[in-house]
Amino acid sequence: MNMEVLQAINEYLHTFSIPVVLIRLLLATICGGVIGFFRSMKKRGAGFKTHILVCLGATLIMMTGEYVFRFVSNGTGDVARMAAQVVSGVGFLGAGTIMVTGRNQIKGLTTAAGLWACSGIGLAIGIGFYSGAIICTAIVFFVYNYLQKIDEFAYEHSRVYDLYVEFESRKYITPFMSAMKERGFKFLSLELSKSKKNKDDIVNATMSLEVSTKSKGVDVHTFIEELEGVNSVEEM
Repeated sequence: MNMEVLQAINEYLHTFSIPVVLIRLLLATICGGVIGFFRSMKKRGAGFKTHILVCLGATLIMMTGEYVFRFVSNGTGDVARMAAQVVSGVGFLGAGTIMVTGRNQIKGLTTAAGLWACSGIGLAIGIGFYSGAIICTAIVFFVYNYLQKIDEFAYEHSRVYDLYVEFESRKYITPFMSAMKERGFKFLSLELSKSKKNKDDIVNATMSLEVSTKSKGVDVHTFIEELEGVNSVEEM
C-alpha cells in the first residue's frame, strides 16, 4: 500500500460523513471495551459497559461539537467547548466510583482515573485523532495489566503500614503507643473512634506506622496482636 493510498484513507477518515461517524463510534466501542473488560475481570464497580458508554458518549459529544463548528456556526464557533464540559463532567462520574470505607480506606481511585482517561480517548476519536486514541488505549491497557505488579512490589517493600486496630478499652491505648515506640515504630497518624458494636468500651484506631531499622524484621501483625488489650488488627 503506497503513500497516496494511505493519504487518501486518512483524508477520508477526517471527513464528516455517515460511514466515518459509524467508524468513530465503533472504534470508541472497541477502545472503551478493551479497557472496561479488564476492570470487569477485576470485579470493579465501573466495568465493561460503563467504560464503553463513557467512551461512546465522549466521542458523540466531540463529534457534535465538530458538527456545530462545520454546519451550524460555519466555522466561527469553538469546537473544543463541548469537549471541555466532558472533561469536567466525567469528574463527577469518577467521584461516584471512589469510596471511603468505615476504616478510612480509599477505594476506586484507579477506576476513576481510568474513566477519565477513557473519556479523553473518546474525545480523541470524536475529533478524528485516531492514532492518539489507539496508542492511549494500548498504554492504559498495559498499565492496568502489567504495572500493577510494580505497584504490588512497592507495597510489599514499603516501610509504612496502614492499620486498623480494635482495643478492648481506651485505657490500653497509651500502653500500646509506648510499646510500639519502644520497639522502634514511628506513628505517622493516629485516629480513634468509638466502636459501633454494643460494647461501649471497645475503641477502634486507624493508624499509619513507619518501620525503623530498629524494628526491621519484626512481624508487625503478630507483635501488635500479642499486646495487652488488642482484640484484632488488620492492614488496610
